[in-house]
Amino acid sequence: MKKLKMLTVFLLMLAMAFAFAGCGDSGEAGDDSVEISGDGAATGVLSFETTDLDGNAVNSEELFAGNELTMVNIWGTFCGPCIDEMPELEELHQKYEKDGVAIVGLVIDVPEGDDSLLQDAKDIIADTGVTYMSMRAWDGCDSELSVSAVPMTYFVDREGNIVGEPIVGADPEGYSAAIDDYLNQ
Repeated sequence: MKKLKMLTVFLLMLAMAFAFAGCGDSGEAGDDSVEISGDGAATGVLSFETTDLDGNAVNSEELFAGNELTMVNIWGTFCGPCIDEMPELEELHQKYEKDGVAIVGLVIDVPEGDDSLLQDAKDIIADTGVTYMSMRAWDGCDSELSVSAVPMTYFVDREGNIVGEPIVGADPEGYSAAIDDYLNQ
């Protein structure tokens, strides 16, 4: 029984390692201007090119410039808490859109060039009623953003600067507080 438990734990860890290592192989990473701080969080300017789940080009400079603040929520098709919080993220999207705040999903296990989980991601989005954009992972995004777990959420200003601390774990109330704090500066 103990060997079975150890094997199960090993296989789960191996699956997670593959999920986080598979961030893509055909997108363009930024100019390496994102740095990892002493506490493991990404800081600096976030720059990338990728596509949304429908294949439309997404350029970070254009995406961020069009918003006062962009909340980038990193999620995975394998992540129950990520999926569970999506209806609440949609509510935040509806609430803050008029204030120039965009909510954007980054699907960590749907990299450019790999469509194996693309339909799963689209089905999750449809099932949860999400209308905000979700984009595919670009090559190197997991290391560039220091993704240690999902959901993980960053906030980015209109110049592409990562602002504040990332929020690790599902925390819609924390997201709302971070947005309010930024808008009230």
